Amino acid sequence: MIALAALYKLSNYNNDMNWISVFAALTILASSLPLAFAEDRKEDTTEYHNTLDDDLTFDKMTFIPTYDNVNGVYSRSVDKKLEELIKKNHHWNYIETHIAGSIVKPEELVLDSQKVMSFAKHLGADGFFTAETRKDPEGLQVSLYLFSSKSGRLVAEQRKVHKEDNTSIVLSSIEQMMSEIKERIPYDALIVSRVDNRVTINAGKRDGVRVGQTLPCIKIISAQRHPKRNFIIKSEKAVLGQIRVVKADSHLSFADILSETEPGVLRKGVKVTGISQIQYGETPWTQTYTPPEQLLSENNKVVFGKKATEWIAKDPPTFGKVGGNFTIGSYSNNLSLSSGTNYTTQVDVYPRLNLHGQLWMTPQWYAEAQYGQGIGTSKNPSGGTPSELSNSMSQYRVSVGYNLILRNEFFGPKFFADIGFANYSMYVDSTAGQGFTSVDYRSVAIGLGGYTPINLAKTWGFGGKIYFHAFPRLNEKPFSSGSSDNNINQFQFFADYKLSQRLRWTFNLDFLLLSSSFKGAGDRTIPANSMSHRHMGLATGVDYLF
Repeated sequence: MIALAALYKLSNYNNDMNWISVFAALTILASSLPLAFAEDRKEDTTEYHNTLDDDLTFDKMTFIPTYDNVNGVYSRSVDKKLEELIKKNHHWNYIETHIAGSIVKPEELVLDSQKVMSFAKHLGADGFFTAETRKDPEGLQVSLYLFSSKSGRLVAEQRKVHKEDNTSIVLSSIEQMMSEIKERIPYDALIVSRVDNRVTINAGKRDGVRVGQTLPCIKIISAQRHPKRNFIIKSEKAVLGQIRVVKADSHLSFADILSETEPGVLRKGVKVTGISQIQYGETPWTQTYTPPEQLLSENNKVVFGKKATEWIAKDPPTFGKVGGNFTIGSYSNNLSLSSGTNYTTQVDVYPRLNLHGQLWMTPQWYAEAQYGQGIGTSKNPSGGTPSELSNSMSQYRVSVGYNLILRNEFFGPKFFADIGFANYSMYVDSTAGQGFTSVDYRSVAIGLGGYTPINLAKTWGFGGKIYFHAFPRLNEKPFSSGSSDNNINQFQFFADYKLSQRLRWTFNLDFLLLSSSFKGAGDRTIPANSMSHRHMGLATGVDYLF
């Protein structure tokens, strides 16, 4: 506009000044053209920024030293293997690191993203791998983790257990797990450059790229993560455009842009997917029917060109469990009077139904509730009326507990402790002659126990638990035997069998003894010296984990 104004001035000057004016106008016009073109280019270039997408962009990659529990027997070999695999992968630029100080346990990083980011800022890489080898009675466990340096969060993890423990097996596992983790990164390649409407991507024939192939270009806009471990289960992507491959080399390919949502949006750093595809045979639609929403779901057979089993976790139970069991056992009630008379009644078959639930607030902390009901009949040992006594038991307990996980596996070996409130009630028919009473025991219950799988496949598990009852109190009806000194002993053994990922068949062997010694006459005609209730039961049932 300035140049045009200068040219317009030509008509207002005499002929002697025309050449000077033309020269000045052309100079102004020439200086303004680059700015105009620059503004045009700026309008034609669009770039979308997304934090999650940036967090999952891996160009520079490295590793940190392997942690093991066998004094470095495997760690050096694993570190060399990780370096070799990262260097060999043409999608990544290897960043050499020199870590000084103590080796970090991977599980410490899984639970603390801030620690990862603080640790990773000295690495100079977009992401890093770390491994762990752990030897225990079940075999050798090898684990591999991938962390994002930008977000500090776990991207993917793999774990394998071997009965043999030689170095070649460990290194083979590392290579296989590296391949599996790479498949779980939610894209196949990156655009590394763009000239006009042609782009270069960092994937070639060795990655499965074919000339003529049409590939979508995407941005990652959201991700579903595991509620406990925080690794990516599946991701949602926005398609920004499409490209068609015109030339494929070994590690690079060149493609023409077919479409893009806005001018210039397909640029360096945009992700490419759909390189590897799965071919299926003809589907017998006349025999089976699959709803359209299932065909279009990410939970179906294909997820962005990848196998769903490779992308989506099996959704292991992470929130808690509920269950019930049926108990067949025996029950006895004993009463000793100061006159030397002893009353004993026995219920040989005493059925009981138990319900329980557990909420996992974190892998370590949990809340638990249990409730049980049992009924039975026994003879009246005092010889009075009624001749048969009805016995009805109810028992409940609520508690909060802590798991001490020994091998960084929630369903692996662990010790646990909990504390809560427990109540035991036994109703017995009133008898003439002041025999047995209905009792109600209350206490603070502290439980200590442990659990471990007992086979390599972890289908069978075994454990035990003992309860310490503090401050037990006794209430009696319809009369009192006097002030009491109470004691409660309780322990159990249990086992389970994994029917499926969410169902477990359970077995329990329980022992419970409640006893009291009395002082004073109370309301009885003949004072009582002591009383005890004894239960023993064998139970089986099912737990549902969710």
